[in-house]
Amino acid sequence: MIDFQPISPLQRTWLLELGLERAFLARLPQAQPGGQSAPVAAPAQEAAAAMQTAQPVERHLNDAGSPSPSAPAAATDAMSARDQALAVLRKSGARPVAAAPVEEVVQRPAVLIQPEKAQDMASLLEQVQACQECGLHTGRAQVVFGSELLSEPDWMIIGEAPGTSDDRSAKPFDGKAGLLLQAMLNSAIPNASVYKTHLVKCRPLGNRPPTQEELAACRAFLDAQIRLVQPRRLLAVGHLAAVALSGRDEDLETLRGQALTYTDAQGRSLPLVVTYHPASLLLRPQHKANAWRDLSLLRELQNQP
Repeated sequence: MIDFQPISPLQRTWLLELGLERAFLARLPQAQPGGQSAPVAAPAQEAAAAMQTAQPVERHLNDAGSPSPSAPAAATDAMSARDQALAVLRKSGARPVAAAPVEEVVQRPAVLIQPEKAQDMASLLEQVQACQECGLHTGRAQVVFGSELLSEPDWMIIGEAPGTSDDRSAKPFDGKAGLLLQAMLNSAIPNASVYKTHLVKCRPLGNRPPTQEELAACRAFLDAQIRLVQPRRLLAVGHLAAVALSGRDEDLETLRGQALTYTDAQGRSLPLVVTYHPASLLLRPQHKANAWRDLSLLRELQNQP
């Protein structure tokens, strides 16, 4: 057993400041009034932990391993206790544990948000993921960008905002409403190629409708998607999508049941059909008959050259 020299209250304070554990310090003899002390043996494992946390003291040593002239006297006292820990390690044959290397933080370059200049879908997705133009990015699990990319699909289906299932899977229309939508498409235009997305790319908390400010913040991304995907026709599901794409601030019943027109930023005109959102049909099945009439219009447009 190694007899430790008693440490003073000043030494104890410094060792605490340097990070040594209280459990280790409690095992060291404390200087008592009258010169008496109660030596306590410390296990080699605790001494190794003390060595690891006491390493900051080394900055006060010069190349020869002795205290530099400018080192504080209290630091020298702390090193005395450190040397006692070294003695325990040498006796037990243990080695000090090396401090874990500090990982270098790599700062990524900022992404320039310019959807109108995106040359491909990968760069547009990167911009969407970096976007903080509205508060929706703070509550999302992940960006819901779009379905698997197709070259010039027959239809681009645009909803209002991602739901809870979409937010978990990062896939648009991924839930009961999505299953109903797919069944409707399979019955009306079974052989058509389809690309799906939403007006906004982040889920509003509580599955509420997106606000006008949120729609405006994300509109440039949607316009860039339409430009890059190059769909032949558009299907808007839900009132917000119908108004946003048609440019007509009218109720859904007025807009549906007819072939409308969407004009993109390049002046290209695309046929546009609007209908109920499938989530609305799950709550109001009486609208399914009208929805079927809208799907019949999709089939008529699909069969046109």
